[in-house]
Amino acid sequence: MNAVPHPEQALNRALAEWRTLLGADGVLAAQAAAERYGAGGARTIPAALRPTAAASVAPIVRIAAQHRIRLHPVSTGRNWGYGGACPPSDHCVVLDLSRLNRIIAVDAELGTVTLEPGVTQGQLRAHLDQLGLPFMVPTTGAGTSTSLVGNALERGYGITPHADHFDAVIALEAVLPDGSLYRPRLATLGGERMVPGYKWGIGPYLDGLFSQSNFGVVTQMTIALARRPPHVEAFYIFLDRPDQLAPAIVALRGLLRSVGGVMGGVNILNGYRLASMACPYPAGPLARGEPLQAQELSALLQAHRLGAYLVVGSVYSEAPVARAAIAAIRRGFAHCSGRSVSLTRRKAVLLQRLALRFPRLGARLGLGQDQATRMLSALNLMEGIPDDLALRLPYWKTGAPLPDDLPRDLLNGERGLIWYAPLVPMVPDTVLAFEAMVHRVCLAHGFEPLITLTSLSERCFDSSVPLLFDGRSPAETERAWRCFDALFDEGRQLGIVPYRVGSQAFHKLEGGDDPALALARRLRQSLDPDGILSPGRYNL
Repeated sequence: MNAVPHPEQALNRALAEWRTLLGADGVLAAQAAAERYGAGGARTIPAALRPTAAASVAPIVRIAAQHRIRLHPVSTGRNWGYGGACPPSDHCVVLDLSRLNRIIAVDAELGTVTLEPGVTQGQLRAHLDQLGLPFMVPTTGAGTSTSLVGNALERGYGITPHADHFDAVIALEAVLPDGSLYRPRLATLGGERMVPGYKWGIGPYLDGLFSQSNFGVVTQMTIALARRPPHVEAFYIFLDRPDQLAPAIVALRGLLRSVGGVMGGVNILNGYRLASMACPYPAGPLARGEPLQAQELSALLQAHRLGAYLVVGSVYSEAPVARAAIAAIRRGFAHCSGRSVSLTRRKAVLLQRLALRFPRLGARLGLGQDQATRMLSALNLMEGIPDDLALRLPYWKTGAPLPDDLPRDLLNGERGLIWYAPLVPMVPDTVLAFEAMVHRVCLAHGFEPLITLTSLSERCFDSSVPLLFDGRSPAETERAWRCFDALFDEGRQLGIVPYRVGSQAFHKLEGGDDPALALARRLRQSLDPDGILSPGRYNL
């Protein structure tokens, strides 16, 4: 039987016990909780809890179970474009773990770090630098203030050597819905030293149950870190025409098979997505309130010396091996591309200085100061150095100056962002059909089709398509969700489904006869019969 909206007295009793446990500053009442965690959503949030110690989580959950109060745990709540900290159902007390921010251990020999949910990309980078350790942070474009644990549990990915972030999870600990503790079996059998060295443990692999689910509150995670290699070099392959995309996909698939061992994730960006990164939004379309037309996009890209698509990736190795790989990549794309550029950090810094000192020359070369900064920012991410530059995206169409603190400003929900992130087979015909669908649906709803394809393997892309809108406008918000629904539904007709969705889109995952979902619900019922933890998350 699931927990239901509770009588006020039951909630008040639970809040009193939580205040005794956490202190007054560790419990937020309804109004403060809604202001802090309800941006961009329409959920009723009766309270929020902000523990400062992992040891508090088990008693918090036990109190919730005793009074049948729903809890919704978040790591930092900065799940940009996927609902933020907003719960998947009403009457959930938000359990904010952002103050659980200890880096428990770094194993320099085995190359792992054990950390709590509140540890951010920026915090880990600073810690590794302080220790002088040559490891890369598993970066994403979400920025320096976002949780490593939260991203891994949502199966996020990046473009460093450990591109699949849940694949890099070696072990985790979690509090179950009854307040008991889940730990790796290797540790309980005396193999504590091997826990950070072997992902699969012994017996059934259970860590995966805590990814994209509501089976427990993860309080600790051990992740493998990639060592920073002697040489990191980015490559940029410019595709001048739309008909070059299909052969470029075939070329990329072959290169991932032949030199993929020294490559990170590879992005293919379409012209609209390139424009959103490199070009100010033109005044004409901004005044009209309409998406960029094809001729306007073409003129914009031509003015900035950009093509129809850009292929971006990096290689990680000793310098001679990296140079050989870059040469192989250039040869692989030579038959289907225009110019190609490779870039080390040294080159990127020199280009940035050139653009700053000689702006006219930089402009003639298609390299303004902002573009040089973006190239250096991309190289930062490739080298495991988190960066906030990608957070500019939701402001592309505002026509207003950027705020000083992008993450803080994004928390208020005024800059609307919804991600459509489907898995796309690395098959040219399928990719072209997908691209055509996204173009048609987005433009019909008044949005630019900003498409990125990121290689997850030699078989599969994840595509990320952001819908940008004014989050203050109910009409704009409704239009964005209509567009998302159409993308989701038409994508399914092509056999294409997202790898993750946000808290307001879990209902889209209903699919008729679904044996896997039925099994997950049976497991959920066994672990959490009262539906205490995040009811409705991923339809559980």
